[in-house]
Amino acid sequence: MVNDSVDIGKRLRNLRKMRNTPLTKLSEETGMSYSYLSGLENGKHSISITNLQKLSAYFEVDLIYFLAPDNGEEAIFIGKEDRQCVTTDDGVSFKVITPGKAERLQVTLVDLPSHSPSERSIHHHKDGEEFITVIKGKLFVMVGEKNYELGKGDSVFFRASLGHVMYTEDEPALFYLIVSPPYGKVL
Repeated sequence: MVNDSVDIGKRLRNLRKMRNTPLTKLSEETGMSYSYLSGLENGKHSISITNLQKLSAYFEVDLIYFLAPDNGEEAIFIGKEDRQCVTTDDGVSFKVITPGKAERLQVTLVDLPSHSPSERSIHHHKDGEEFITVIKGKLFVMVGEKNYELGKGDSVFFRASLGHVMYTEDEPALFYLIVSPPYGKVL
């Protein structure tokens, strides 16, 4: 039995558009009529479990894709003016890009002046992973006993539980710091 609050037709239409599959092709390849599929997408028809399984197999998605309750959220647009920005006394700028609702991921744009930070303290977190990619400048990242020199386009990935330090020398660095889970959250 399908939950009445789940809009299978809307999910079918979104999946079809993401995969660039015309309704005529879907009809031909699944054996379901064009009018039935069109009506399903427009909320005029219900669906049997057999047809739901056919659509799941056709698009190679789990059946739960169509049946899971809608959490009421879609993609969240974040304009550059919406970013939270904090600048420290020593000129380090942190712009948190992901919204506060993000539960599994935090993306921060960090602008680190040259010779920053003045004191290199070791960071580590109980759980999670971190990914850093440099947009501009040169960043040094020490993870455990290894030191990485990252230039524009270079990245490093590591477990957050490893002791790590990020710093600049003569050149400033602008980079994305991506952490999962977000700082202060536990998965």
